[in-house]
Amino acid sequence: MLLIKMFSRRVNTLIFGLAFSCLLLCPPGLAANGQGEKQQPPEQETVPEGRAVLSFYPLTDKAKIAEHRLSDKVIPYPANPVPRLEPLMELGDDFLGHGPIKPGIKTPFEQMLQPSFLLYGQFRSALQSYDAEDREVVQWSTRLDLHGDVKLSGTERLVFSLRPLDNDKGEDTGYIFSSDGDEEHWHDQTNGKLTQLFFEGEIGEIFPRLDPGDNKTWDIGFSVGRQELKVQDGILLSDTLDAFGITRNSLIAAGLPNLRLTGLYSWHDIDNPFAGDTSPGRLFGLLTQADTAWDNTLDFDMIYVDNDKGANAWYLGLGSTQRIGTINSTFRINTEIPQAEDSAALNQGTLVTAELSGAFAHSDDLWYFNSFLSFDDFSSAARSRDAGVELANIGMLFSPVGMGQYGVPLGDSIADTYGAVAGYQHFFGGIGSQLIVELAARSSMKSERKQDAVGVGLRYQKALSRQTLLRFDTFFAVKEKQQSAKGVRLEWLLKF
Repeated sequence: MLLIKMFSRRVNTLIFGLAFSCLLLCPPGLAANGQGEKQQPPEQETVPEGRAVLSFYPLTDKAKIAEHRLSDKVIPYPANPVPRLEPLMELGDDFLGHGPIKPGIKTPFEQMLQPSFLLYGQFRSALQSYDAEDREVVQWSTRLDLHGDVKLSGTERLVFSLRPLDNDKGEDTGYIFSSDGDEEHWHDQTNGKLTQLFFEGEIGEIFPRLDPGDNKTWDIGFSVGRQELKVQDGILLSDTLDAFGITRNSLIAAGLPNLRLTGLYSWHDIDNPFAGDTSPGRLFGLLTQADTAWDNTLDFDMIYVDNDKGANAWYLGLGSTQRIGTINSTFRINTEIPQAEDSAALNQGTLVTAELSGAFAHSDDLWYFNSFLSFDDFSSAARSRDAGVELANIGMLFSPVGMGQYGVPLGDSIADTYGAVAGYQHFFGGIGSQLIVELAARSSMKSERKQDAVGVGLRYQKALSRQTLLRFDTFFAVKEKQQSAKGVRLEWLLKF
């Protein structure tokens, strides 16, 4: 009934707005009366905006309410529906399906639940050869990501994830043909460990009685459990940890049409980037994102890590995303500040990144140019083993593939370094087939470190069907005072 009232009020508001606009904007002849005389324009009236519209011209006539009631009759879609991709398993209403929705279940708090379950994910299988850093490996590697989504309503759900073919140490199920002179052997890392298990919801939807008119500040989202988190595009934090987060969205302030605030607390499974193990410390965070009147999106994030080993530190990140003419751009500055200046476990550092991208005229092809500058030795507040270095988001040559022992071409320490990545993405007759060519270079600001390197990478991927993808990667890199690095891999991916 509330939905009907809201709908009818919006219809009346729309009709009134159209009539009011016609009186103000139509030519004088159209606003004349029957005697050919021009009418005087009506006095300006204030039209309610936002939530105030809900109480504008309320309907009380039952006949009018029935007239605007949504029909129960099924109306066929005028075009042929696109066949949907079915998940591996689904219970309840079809995901992205069509037709009548099953009746819901009303809770004692008057929330309407429509439970459903989805099981989906992807399977990856790759033959790969990697030769760098005095290490050579040829292997067949596999990875399976499974995700279960127990959906209770449009805002509440329970999510779990598994990676049953590999572990958090970077070991996976497959076959090693050669590895530093070792004999061929099969390695089995099958397991049933949950990698994610969390619940998320919104307080105002779980307890509708708190805000029957939907005009208060109870639109507060929260999540609790083991979940994957990325902050500042994975630079400041990229880890799966046990955490509780609470978010207040759609806040409005001067010059900020939309502001989001998130409080974060993590108590376990925080991967320690400086010690290389899992620390029993605690993590506190305040994450903010705002759309501004300057047509950009600002991210300002603060994280504090309280570590039982005494390695306490602040991590701050500031980012701005906007368009400069036809160019997409993102600029970020992230810094690490140890609480104790003489801490032997932590190093102070700052990482500055700039990302630019755009499209070529009269073409679907894209280009990108990303650069970075690292002062001292910056590290993330928390970083999982397979997340790669802090620069994993700026290009292929700095990003891990996430399978087996295939390394990161230019994934050395970023302490006191600077560098850039230039790439070109070409599409062959649509998005189903594409080629990416990338050139990257990095150098140290301290000549004694001898960390200069340059590399070129190539990736070709082609969709074999709506669910399968074939991907080919290769790279070649030259590093100062080290042997050249090279790698090649062929991957088959199945999404379900």
